[in-house]
Amino acid sequence: MPHISLFPSELITWCVFLGSILGVMALSEMFARRLRVSAETTRRLVHVWVGIMIFLCPFIFDRPFYPIITAVLFTGINLLALRMEKFKGMHATERTSYGTVYFPVAFIILVLLFWDRAPIALEAGVILLALSDPLAAAVGQRWATSTFTPWRDPKSLPGTAAMLASSIILIALLMVTLYPPATAHGLDWQFIASAIILTALVATVAEGLSWRGSDNLSVPLAAATFLFLFLQLAPTDLAPFLYWSAGSLIVLGAVTAFGALSVSGLAGAWCLGEFIFLAGSWRWLIPIIVFFLLSSALTRLNRSTRYLSHKGGPPAAFGKRNVVQVLANGGMPLLIAVAFGIWGHGLLYLVFLSSLAAATADTWATEIGSWSKRAPRNIITREAMIKGESGGITLLGTTASLAGAFTIGLAGLVLNPEVVTAGALAIITIIGFTAALFDSVLGATVQGRFIDPATGVISERRLASFKVHAGWAWLDNNAVNLACTSFGALTGFILLVM
Repeated sequence: MPHISLFPSELITWCVFLGSILGVMALSEMFARRLRVSAETTRRLVHVWVGIMIFLCPFIFDRPFYPIITAVLFTGINLLALRMEKFKGMHATERTSYGTVYFPVAFIILVLLFWDRAPIALEAGVILLALSDPLAAAVGQRWATSTFTPWRDPKSLPGTAAMLASSIILIALLMVTLYPPATAHGLDWQFIASAIILTALVATVAEGLSWRGSDNLSVPLAAATFLFLFLQLAPTDLAPFLYWSAGSLIVLGAVTAFGALSVSGLAGAWCLGEFIFLAGSWRWLIPIIVFFLLSSALTRLNRSTRYLSHKGGPPAAFGKRNVVQVLANGGMPLLIAVAFGIWGHGLLYLVFLSSLAAATADTWATEIGSWSKRAPRNIITREAMIKGESGGITLLGTTASLAGAFTIGLAGLVLNPEVVTAGALAIITIIGFTAALFDSVLGATVQGRFIDPATGVISERRLASFKVHAGWAWLDNNAVNLACTSFGALTGFILLVM
């Protein structure tokens, strides 16, 4: 990365750098208060200016010390300002948003991961957040005649198109200027074009699935990590990866049409598959395909038989899996795979399988356990429970959890026998089984349950009128599933890597 020495020392450079950001923040506050410029306009101006200044960091700083200090400082300032309702010219939006906090946090992560390892990835993540993201919002606000909601925040087709088109242009400019194709890397134009288009598409998906400013975190991290992993791809693997990208999208589209996934679930599952393929190729991808296909089939089969409410309540609506439900089970395996793609530690494959075995064991215990002719028993109190209610276990479900964990371990053994030994298979099976029991303990003790004041029905699903009946309100089934896979990953790391 070319370096420009603006001043005799980096300390002076940092003071000027910091002063420029604080100056723009002060101007935005003045415009909002005295000139009555809309808060959305001033916020976007600050967003763009700060993004451009952050983009310049690798060019004007030799070391990441001052950029990280700046990001940490503004994380605290922005969080404090939000709590105290200050700097409304920078923070105020039409909705509650922590975007100004996510922005510096994302930059810290990018610097730690890619400052020395892959500056092009860092710069791609920053510039898309600085320019493409606010452009998408501005275009959507100006020209959209209707909106759609891929997850929670409404989006528009013009805004989404602007995000995709501008991302392609910006990444192409970066690749041409900072990563020329005609270098010793020997990459042809098909490889470069694929990197540009797919990175832009992943960034657009990340923006589309954002909520309350989370795009300030998801867009730069997704774009930078994807580009980094893609550039590690062997040119001979390009065609298989493109076939996988197109084929998986077609299959997931069919699954969505069948009713098993929502649009956000489709987008999340597709991105998850893209990252895992790039990070670890087929050896990492096939076990998670096994999990999603078999578990989705079981869920679909049992859609009309599980009950998540009791006291005579109706069956829960087992609708399409959304992105949160996909990531609740696949998010931790995804992070482990990405860690392998960045650092290349081969034993992380065992941690990956342990986390995935936990998700599989828990899902199979629930789905197959619902076939039991005997009512499930609370894992703590041993009282009878309604089928499908969290915290209940059956002999059939417990046996199924062992089978699910073993299936994932066996897939790993077949695919990667150099790493997964027979002993590791046994440990992975035990880890998955134990994690499923841990999930049941959480479900029986601290998972949130809610009561409808009008009917007295108790449910694990929180609706607007429901009140907290027991447990922690924030700990829903998705959070418990994430805790289960995290437990599996942590246990796998301790027993199989350390």
